[in-house]
Amino acid sequence: MTNKIQYKFLQDKICKKILSLLNKKEDSTRFVGGCVRDSIIGIETNDVDIATKLEPYEVINILNSASIKVIPTGIDHGTVSVFSKNFNFEITTLRSDISSDGRHAEVIFSDSWEKDSSRRDFTINSIYLKQNGDIYDPYNGIQHLKERKVVFIGDPNERINEDYLRILRFFRFNAFYGNDNLRLSNNSIRACAKNKSKIKKLSSERIHNEFFKILNSTNPYFVINIMKKIGILDILFEKKVETKFFKKLLSIEKKNSMTTDQTLRFISLAFNTKKNYLFDLRMFNFSKKDKKKLLLLTNQEFKIDNKMKNNDIKRILYSIDKKLFIDLAVLSWVLSANKTQNKDWKSIISQISKLNSPIFPLKAADLLSFGLKEGPIIGEIFSQIEKEWIDSNFALNKEELLQKSKAIIDTKSHNIS
Repeated sequence: MTNKIQYKFLQDKICKKILSLLNKKEDSTRFVGGCVRDSIIGIETNDVDIATKLEPYEVINILNSASIKVIPTGIDHGTVSVFSKNFNFEITTLRSDISSDGRHAEVIFSDSWEKDSSRRDFTINSIYLKQNGDIYDPYNGIQHLKERKVVFIGDPNERINEDYLRILRFFRFNAFYGNDNLRLSNNSIRACAKNKSKIKKLSSERIHNEFFKILNSTNPYFVINIMKKIGILDILFEKKVETKFFKKLLSIEKKNSMTTDQTLRFISLAFNTKKNYLFDLRMFNFSKKDKKKLLLLTNQEFKIDNKMKNNDIKRILYSIDKKLFIDLAVLSWVLSANKTQNKDWKSIISQISKLNSPIFPLKAADLLSFGLKEGPIIGEIFSQIEKEWIDSNFALNKEELLQKSKAIIDTKSHNIS
């Protein structure tokens, strides 16, 4: 029977209501996938996948009649969604594949739990939980979870050729749920290596999303290293990839109790002195915001080392966001010859974290008080005074800056007359 702490989502009122409504015909609806898998090993989740024998419009009608709003998020493939305060419910009709080209599958609806389970990717994702707490585990997924094994259902080659993204998903699930005993002789690794060129047929959005999930895992090195050995990284980055900086970054994080984001991990794999190399990568899909961050992290505009003085830190901090500055410092550490435990680098990063960005004491309105009219001259004087303030190591106060401003204005007025 169900452990109430283990399956926390079962205690949610909306969840109970959805299951009760959809299970009026006995055992028509079960939980499946991530919410069951994660709960078994003690991980809480907000995303709840539900499998049902009912077809999508039946689900919509039943839930709408009980005042539960349903969104047809993927109705052509049998999926509708319900969003509550605490959980996101994705409800999908049992399916069976008719055909697949490795990117898109043509499906028909089914009422067979066996057929639905057999079309799923990995055994750990094919564990079903009934409303009464009973488990249906046709492919021994619970045992594989305990053993930290990610196992394809059936033949790995067949599963991969149904959806080429399963190559990356295999590595992603290994990064989160697997162990580091994977060997190149493993049948699943061999299947991924054999079919790796088919990754090129996937959209950049799907590749980007899956790869960054791998980077976001707690310890992705062993997975990334295997992807390098079998040539997948070279396909994704369109060049021969070295993992030494990536490995060093992970070591710095671990030994210094630091947390960095996926973007920095990505750059440590893709760092290249060739200008705009990252933006030419066709396998990834970066937003404008991401591209701006990548540019700032890779253009090396700021000289950062572990001997920086406090005023040097303040100058950079005045120019960029503190989080970005810390990322730049960590990246500079990774690219340096310094070891992964270095008190000087730790001190620099600590100083950046503790310092507040200097705030320029003047505003444009302060210059208008001297009788100037709005126009380009305001910007010119403002920039000149700001530079003098920065050059003073931010020591000049507002009164001193106003005096300097007046002197500049008087000089300009004299020259004009």
